[in-house]
Amino acid sequence: MNLVRSLQGRFDIYIISKNHEIGDDKPLPGIRDGWNEFPFGKAYYVPCGEHSYSKITALINEVCPNVIYQNSFFSYDDLYPVLRYKKRNPAVKVIVAPRGEFYPERLRKGGLKKAVYAKAFRLSGLLKDVYFQGTGQRECDQCHRLLGVPRDHLLDIQNLAVVNPPAQKTVQKKAGQLRLAYIARIHPTKNTFNAIRWLSSVQGQVEFDIYGPIEDEDYWRQCRQAIDSLPENIRVAYRGMVDHDEVAETIAGYHGYYMPTTGENFGHSIVESLLVGRPVIISDQTPWTDIRENGGFVYPLTQSAEFSAAVERLCAMGQDEFDALCAKARAYISAKLNMEETIAQYVEAFGCE
Repeated sequence: MNLVRSLQGRFDIYIISKNHEIGDDKPLPGIRDGWNEFPFGKAYYVPCGEHSYSKITALINEVCPNVIYQNSFFSYDDLYPVLRYKKRNPAVKVIVAPRGEFYPERLRKGGLKKAVYAKAFRLSGLLKDVYFQGTGQRECDQCHRLLGVPRDHLLDIQNLAVVNPPAQKTVQKKAGQLRLAYIARIHPTKNTFNAIRWLSSVQGQVEFDIYGPIEDEDYWRQCRQAIDSLPENIRVAYRGMVDHDEVAETIAGYHGYYMPTTGENFGHSIVESLLVGRPVIISDQTPWTDIRENGGFVYPLTQSAEFSAAVERLCAMGQDEFDALCAKARAYISAKLNMEETIAQYVEAFGCE
């Protein structure tokens, strides 16, 4: 959404998407199957069970695009028809955005299957003349190592953050009290279970609210068991879903954002937290590792005690120290993001201007 809002008017934009969240078969509210008109262009929502090779191929043929921007390498039911279309139409530019899928921690889960999948595509010839986008040199290197993507077909372009973050909002902070938010998929790649478990040794009154779709019921069952075993001073609650446009405003009502993810190529919710001036407690598997002491806490996933200590440190802060940390978070992300330059990079990548 951030990308199409930034590029609308420069391109004719068509989006092809399923009409439901991952792990659910119910259509999302407020949309209808088929083509839908939006200010940025059109979006086609495919009903559950109809997302097939022939369907996606027919839709691509209908649009007849100059450029295809493919989210995810491991989404076979999207990637394969896109690459087959490219094979038949060599002039079409295809850009694949893996979205952090090649981070080592992410590749370890289902590692053999992913390795075979990647090798099959690498040997198939379907990746010839296909571009890959990495949001930083690290992810570009991962694309090169895993798939042999030539360096001149790697695009180092960061993701776009929210275009208009909400106005600054202050929140009361008492020493010994802390409210943390998590807004992401509830999934092993986001490390939800450990995020909960690592709170068990924290001193102080901590509330941890979890927002996001439950994609794996077995995993969520483990999370609930971890919640039930927490001491009385730690309260964890599941708050359901948050609309995209409400993420930043929701985070602004908390003291910080806590997500020891196993790998993010950008981490939109992390960035939105910083944009509203809220410190983050994250792993070193994101592009924001230099935020340590600049409005956030960053640790390797092997150092669970450090995550607990960071939560406790944030909990112990009074208003003045907390406000200073919030100001650092906002200053840090403002210095890191250059929206106009990033938009120009996307325009160049899509080959229009």
